[in-house]
Amino acid sequence: MPEMDGFEVATRIRKFRSRNWPLIIAVTASAEDNVWERCLQMGMNGVIRKPVLLQGMADELQRVLQRAGERL
Repeated sequence: MPEMDGFEVATRIRKFRSRNWPLIIAVTASAEDNVWERCLQMGMNGVIRKPVLLQGMADELQRVLQRAGERL
């Protein structure tokens, strides 16, 4: 997205929606150590790092969905 990054998108979505819905999961190639914490602070529910491995993606999706179910 040339006009804004994922952090800004998440912030805008959360401004008008709850923290529980819609679920927002970042996909990033960032090597920064704090990217996971930063994504969660910005209102995202999870993070998948590139290169995407099927098991890692499945684990993160399961974690996010399980936490979302606990909040309902």
